[in-house]
Amino acid sequence: MTDGRRPMAFRCRSTVVALAATTAFILAGCADREGVLSVLWTSPTTNADGTPLTDVVSYRVYYNTEGRPCPDGRFVTFDAATVGRAPDQRLRVRLTNLTVGQIYYVAVVAVNSGGVPSACSNTASGRGRRPE
Repeated sequence: MTDGRRPMAFRCRSTVVALAATTAFILAGCADREGVLSVLWTSPTTNADGTPLTDVVSYRVYYNTEGRPCPDGRFVTFDAATVGRAPDQRLRVRLTNLTVGQIYYVAVVAVNSGGVPSACSNTASGRGRRPE
């Protein structure tokens, strides 16, 4: 962690992980920024049983500071109508009110129109950063 007096040049770290077999998301975080973490993933195209995925209504973005966040960690729900629901669409949300420099572990779950969540994605990590 820094005291905030470093020059604006800093190095970011990104992590790419798979959500099921067909989806990936990227976490980008910079240690010298405060309070947010961007989560980017590609929406899934199929259900766990291989059938076409057509009824996603929301996504849950699980996060915590101690490893595997899903399915028992805190989560934020994002409406698919706002974030996006088309298969293979790149989706992005921002987690806020995070601690600068703290490592957060994140996983994504899709929720269908019946309220049934998908399996948790693989977990990725990134550091909380200051908003731009």
